[in-house]
Amino acid sequence: MLDLCKYIIGVDLGGTNLKAGIVGRDGNILHQFSIKTNAHAESQIISHQICELIAGIIKSARIEKPDILGIGLGSPGLIDKKGETILFSPNLSKWRDIPIKRIISDTFGLPCILENDANAAAWGEKWVGAGKDVSSLVMLTLGTGIGGGIILDNKLWRGINNTAGEIGHMSIQADGPLCNCGNYGCIEVYASAPGMVRRFRELLESGKASLLKKDEEITAKRINEAAVQGDGASLSIIEETGRYLGIAIVNIIHILNPGAVVLSGGLIGSGELLMRPVKRTIEERVLKASYKDTKILFSQLGTDAGIIGAAGCLLKELEISA
Repeated sequence: MLDLCKYIIGVDLGGTNLKAGIVGRDGNILHQFSIKTNAHAESQIISHQICELIAGIIKSARIEKPDILGIGLGSPGLIDKKGETILFSPNLSKWRDIPIKRIISDTFGLPCILENDANAAAWGEKWVGAGKDVSSLVMLTLGTGIGGGIILDNKLWRGINNTAGEIGHMSIQADGPLCNCGNYGCIEVYASAPGMVRRFRELLESGKASLLKKDEEITAKRINEAAVQGDGASLSIIEETGRYLGIAIVNIIHILNPGAVVLSGGLIGSGELLMRPVKRTIEERVLKASYKDTKILFSQLGTDAGIIGAAGCLLKELEISA
């Protein structure tokens, strides 16, 4: 019966946006919606938002329930060993101990899989994206936070407690700023969107001239756009962000020696302005034998990786060609 179903619903819960898509079994998104995430809302409100979004996209796409294979949900944070409950998410302050898999499955009467959002995005890139030609990859999702997904020998690596891949909380500066996770000097503090904005504002306060003014709304997207226009302050922040990411990637290469490291998320909007310092830092610091066969790539699926990957994880869980 399941093999006759045509569609999967992929849901990507981010610190900024909540997205859902109808995904075909070939990995193509056929229909999608996006709404803003209320990052500080009570967990019940966010759970209700997710269910409303799923119901809304089923209705708007005009598909019938018998045509839906199931629902894949990618969520930030730590997930319990059974893959049923969100334990903790640093960037969603009240998103704790939520049995979201059961809530969704009971609401819609469909199979549901819960996966860390970065793991889901990594699987999307492995399934139909930048990593489809390698057996092992590490993906960094660069946005409100920094997530990590690890695939080794064509399988997601989740770790003994289902918490592997928290690359954003790799400490690269022992006495660095406090992170949302409670640690200090995490890569997320420096190279996430809020980290970029914080460092940019510090640069403006020091007197650095910029096309962007300190009394304006400053976002990572605007910094990227200004950098593309040649703004010196923005270029400096992008360069510095690339160095931080390069240091983190060197550590990843030395530990895992993957076939590819894939960068995704809103922060890659500056393109080669970011990639050049990333690669330069890697080449300056890495053991050459470890790096010679590793590709550093931008995501091919872009902001759709989470939706596609969540759907692919559902297929993988049900062992239906993904």
